[in-house]
Amino acid sequence: MSADWSESGQTQTPAPTPTPTQRFFAWTRRLGIVRPAGGRVLGGVAAALAQKVGIGAGWMRLILVGLVLFVGLSLWFYAIAWALLPDERTGTIPLERWIS
Repeated sequence: MSADWSESGQTQTPAPTPTPTQRFFAWTRRLGIVRPAGGRVLGGVAAALAQKVGIGAGWMRLILVGLVLFVGLSLWFYAIAWALLPDERTGTIPLERWIS
């Protein structure tokens, strides 16, 4: 029997093609950076980046503060990262939840 036919003799409908937005959020999840359930101070962005890099969350917070003060990294970076990084507890991405 052909792979296009189900056991009932009807053709199977192909899975819908993901939208660009769905592909973007899937890519974001594949990065492997998640805001952890524990060790958060504000939104968990520093803890998430620290986990990915393999350093302590306190060190990452100092690095981020230094980047804000001395390099001009904007606090918008933190807000955008928070909106785009999945939560370890629920797996949801805030921005994805807001636009759906």
